[in-house]
Amino acid sequence: MELRRVEDELKSHCESWRQLRRARGLTCDGNAALPTLKELFSKLNDEEIFPPEPEEEPEEAEYDTQMRDEEKKDKESIEYDKNNTEKEVEYDETQMKYVEKKDKKFMEPEKNNSTKKSSEHSVAASKPAVSASESNAFSKSIYIGYIGPEEEGIADHDMTPQQILELLDKIKESLTLLAPKMNKFLNRTIEKDPITRKPRYGEKAMIRVKQAIRAYKALECGLSGVFQDETNSESTDQSSLVSNLRKQVQSREEQMNEQRRVKQTQEQIELERIANEKLLAEKREKEQRLLEEQRKREEELELSRRAEEARRRRIEEEQLALAAEREADANLLSLVPTKGPEGVREQIEKMRQALEDDRPALDVALGSLYTLFDQITRKPEEVSFRRVRRDHPKFNEDIGRHVGGKEVLIAAGFRLETLDGVKCFFSKEPNIESDMNGWSDWFDGLKKTLQVIEEEMIK
Repeated sequence: MELRRVEDELKSHCESWRQLRRARGLTCDGNAALPTLKELFSKLNDEEIFPPEPEEEPEEAEYDTQMRDEEKKDKESIEYDKNNTEKEVEYDETQMKYVEKKDKKFMEPEKNNSTKKSSEHSVAASKPAVSASESNAFSKSIYIGYIGPEEEGIADHDMTPQQILELLDKIKESLTLLAPKMNKFLNRTIEKDPITRKPRYGEKAMIRVKQAIRAYKALECGLSGVFQDETNSESTDQSSLVSNLRKQVQSREEQMNEQRRVKQTQEQIELERIANEKLLAEKREKEQRLLEEQRKREEELELSRRAEEARRRRIEEEQLALAAEREADANLLSLVPTKGPEGVREQIEKMRQALEDDRPALDVALGSLYTLFDQITRKPEEVSFRRVRRDHPKFNEDIGRHVGGKEVLIAAGFRLETLDGVKCFFSKEPNIESDMNGWSDWFDGLKKTLQVIEEEMIK
């Protein structure tokens, strides 16, 4: 995981390097400012980067000596047992020593284990290694992953000098933080396992590690050229890219400062001009102020007079409209002398006579009335079912426009009220807790009204 993170970070920096090469105007003394990653890789010398592998100590001679000593001890032990017990012995080629025949069966598990280990070692040894062509192809794919596609040197990316400096500083800081990890990887390339005496990394892992180190060194080499005059204060023959960029940034800042100073001067002049004009304007305004105030007073008096007249007219109109509404409501109530189920039946009969030649309209009116009272009896606590807007288009279309339509609601106990500023037919529900009898009478009246409507629909 650590190697993968380092590889991703280095590839990101390589992409940033390619991005810098594509920046328009990024030149140093008329030449290309940055070398390609391929050029940087070509400058590397593996002998200078990777330390030589330590010479391995011969282990075979030491192993043979140890085996001969153990064989000698085993022979001496068997000879002693033979001379003292006269037991039959034989030479076991697997264990490479003399053993008693009777003990041979007890040695079988050890023999099997030894054979198994030998087999495992043989399988491990027989595992095919990565071929040279596969290794080269894998190494090349890792290498291409760092250098990216072939670059044509076409500047197609806009970056300011400040942005270029920030990106270079970011790469430099990241490489500095990566240095301990890269040194650890570099040291592990020559380390070997203390048991198997094989390299710490497998073949492909070793290729990845070395290519990552090469990419790190290539970027380090590129940055050393970019920051050459900052790292070497004695170098005065030529300026590095960073030096030129800093000069550009400094020059740009000086230009901006000069522009700001010019702008501030112009703003000061403009402020003085505005101040003078303001003084003149104030003088002119002062001369006209009295006339303007006099004119405003006259206008205010006129507006006040007109507002008072309009208010009186509005009050009169509202009073007239209220009187007309009260008269209309009174007339509507006077049309319903009888309340309750009988009054409902009378009003439906008036509607039936008025719609004698229009049976569909009568059916619609009765159906709408049935729906209304059915909803109320099903959910008497629902206020929206017991409140009918007097100007509701659907109500007027189905019920209100017919003779006896509105009167049916009055006969059924609906009142003419204004709720939330809206004129409505409203059936007020008595408080069931404080007036149980009143609530029962009210609800029974609604059910009887529904029954009367249902009977009239059947006719």
